[in-house]
Amino acid sequence: MNITFIRHSKVDFKWKTFYHSKDFDLACGAYDHAPTLTSGSLKLNGKSVYISELKRAEETAHAFLIGDKELIRTALLNEIPLNSFIDTSLKLPTIIWMIAGRLQWYFNSSRQAEVREKSKLRISHFLDLLEKKNEDCTIIGHGFYFAQMMTEIKKRKASGHTGKRIHNEEIRTFTLHQLPGAGTDQFPQ
Repeated sequence: MNITFIRHSKVDFKWKTFYHSKDFDLACGAYDHAPTLTSGSLKLNGKSVYISELKRAEETAHAFLIGDKELIRTALLNEIPLNSFIDTSLKLPTIIWMIAGRLQWYFNSSRQAEVREKSKLRISHFLDLLEKKNEDCTIIGHGFYFAQMMTEIKKRKASGHTGKRIHNEEIRTFTLHQLPGAGTDQFPQ
């Protein structure tokens, strides 16, 4: 089974250099609702296209993919959310907000809307569903989600370029090799 992963198109959003906590949280929400700037196109081989529930994934699918496609929207592909790491009126650099928030996510801090353990389960569940369906597909997803998905893809012995950094509209294809007895109630003898 081949899985083609495409990171969504560039988002038309300009981050400020500094934020206080409330404005950072508002900016994260604004980013999620900002339009995309599509720069390419791709002819599809398979018809099933899985997208997250976020606007940028659907816009990328409609603008970037050519050919018949069935868009399958799922929260299992939503980007791992990011919140401010502390409540403060002190303005901090945007990079600090992003790094500290991801560190909290990594260490399973309840300050973040989703913690690492929950993200891992969500990604694993999505890959289990794909393996059960066992058909070639395309996924339009998100950068941080993709980086975490690569850890799980490697565990499943998939072949393909599994570097974690992926750019907007970059395409990566993986082959998941089904194990004997997978997807059935039978075990190999």
